[in-house]
Amino acid sequence: MGRRYSLGRNKQYTYVYRRGKSFPGHRMVLVYLKARELKVGFSVSSKVGNAVTRNRLRRRMKEDFRMLRPRLAPGKYIFVARGAAAASDSAAMGREMYALLRKAGLFLPPEATCNA
Repeated sequence: MGRRYSLGRNKQYTYVYRRGKSFPGHRMVLVYLKARELKVGFSVSSKVGNAVTRNRLRRRMKEDFRMLRPRLAPGKYIFVARGAAAASDSAAMGREMYALLRKAGLFLPPEATCNA
């Protein structure tokens, strides 16, 4: 996915958590804040599982986001995995991410994505 799209520092995460709008799901939560450029962060609490499980979840969320990135509006996104995410498969996580983004209305119109 690259550092260019990464949120980076804790201060940026805190800013998005405080000012952003939250869209909860069963396996993950989307926090979105309108901005000029697209930045994304992924968070998995230590309550979810051991380090291997958390890193696997983060990698799966990054890959799902990478597939959807060209169709998304600019802004700051944070995806927070919940406990149910550890037991679910990759396809279910991808469907939930798509559903949360659609529920939030963050997809660009089809004519805007063809030119990008």
